Amino acid sequence: MRWPVFLFVMLSCVLFSEPLVTQMSPQFVYESLESKEALPGVLPVPSGEKGNGISFRVSPFFYSGNFEGKTKTGWFVLSDPPWENFYLYENTPPLFSVILEGNVGDLSFYTEIPFNNNYNYFYKESLNNIPPLWKEIASPDSNFPYTAYGVYDGDSFYAVIGRSKIRWGSSEFPVAISDVSPYFNHFTFSTKGKIQYTFHLVSINPVLTEDEWEKQSTFVPVNADPLSPYTEKVKTLAAHRLDFHIRENLRLGVGELTMIGGKYPDLFAVSPFSIWHNNYNEGYTNSMASFDFSWVPKKGFEVHGEFVLDDLVGTTEDESKPTAYAFNVGVRRALSTGSLKGVLGVEYALATKFVYNTFLPYLKFNNRIVYLTNLPSSRTIVDYPVGFAFGPDAKLLNVSFDLFKENVSLETDFFYLVKGPNTLYTEYPTAEEGETKTIFGASLRGKIGHVSFSLLFSGSEFLAGLGIEFGF
Repeated sequence: MRWPVFLFVMLSCVLFSEPLVTQMSPQFVYESLESKEALPGVLPVPSGEKGNGISFRVSPFFYSGNFEGKTKTGWFVLSDPPWENFYLYENTPPLFSVILEGNVGDLSFYTEIPFNNNYNYFYKESLNNIPPLWKEIASPDSNFPYTAYGVYDGDSFYAVIGRSKIRWGSSEFPVAISDVSPYFNHFTFSTKGKIQYTFHLVSINPVLTEDEWEKQSTFVPVNADPLSPYTEKVKTLAAHRLDFHIRENLRLGVGELTMIGGKYPDLFAVSPFSIWHNNYNEGYTNSMASFDFSWVPKKGFEVHGEFVLDDLVGTTEDESKPTAYAFNVGVRRALSTGSLKGVLGVEYALATKFVYNTFLPYLKFNNRIVYLTNLPSSRTIVDYPVGFAFGPDAKLLNVSFDLFKENVSLETDFFYLVKGPNTLYTEYPTAEEGETKTIFGASLRGKIGHVSFSLLFSGSEFLAGLGIEFGF
């Protein structure tokens, strides 16, 4: 009964302005709906904020409850999927951060340098963000920075290079590119206007376990070209999309994602204006198509949806690569009374058994991060879904209600999750026969001034968090 807690963990952080908007906060959604504007199809987007100087953030945070984190230690050991730990570590603020920012004309840079508990000690020993310096002076997380980028914000386009979150679509739970990863190392180019073109080039850590390398270096997929297998140690995600802002209150988006692995990308595979699927680069690419929309038919009310198609079996094809897709659909309503504002949302998402998966490790839609840890000494491999937060073989119905005013916020969620046994580690295209988990749950989390709190009830599990935050 552990899967969905990440929905309900309060993010304890001071709201510093920065050059990019990377997450769709309730305040951001509320302002768009009240302005009768469709929500954006892609993040990050420039915020218009510019600063020069250095600032600091302090956010001690502690959890209590009957939760036992799942992780593995060792040298380049593949750990448990992060949703089994509720994305708890990723959504816990660092104890201390140094924020550096500056700008020259249209060019800005932003970096956060955190001081934090490390991934393995957090789950194995102590659910808080205090690094155990008394045990090992080198125990703090050494994988920083998680956010560091430069952005050019011009009149007709913007470009970003560095490390930040990326997301596609207007939903709470994107199915093409989601923001559950701590970061993507990326280059992004996007135009401005009624027809918006966006291009991402993302580098993903290519480290493999011994078993994965054996598969990558020996297996030849169905319909692969004669030069397979491909064994260069590189993995790249290329993605591009068009957003049509038909009206101020209606946006339609169409896009394509291609995972490239075992071969350095070239213009044949990642030409910004090609339809990559039509290149049929079997053996070193895996492509998906995406469609999404955001519609605000009247002030304060929004309808959104997203669909990704990984594979479609035609009438003349065999089923060695089965049909695979994912989608979501939802509605939101903005509410207000006096100075108190809120957003009510309902969303349903589904990912089929084989979506995001394929024959070769380098072509799976995952964002691999290796956590370097000195206490305990390990190199822990953690795979974050590029798409739906729960990976393949999952259904989710979520009802959210967010309230906020100056210095106060309150967020409530009710959810119903069905998670099947198929994962990205399932031998493709095998349909697992294991247990299907069905979970109901609810949460309450909030912030009053500098104090943040969270409460979760999920089956027999209970988790409470409390923290204080301030900056200078």
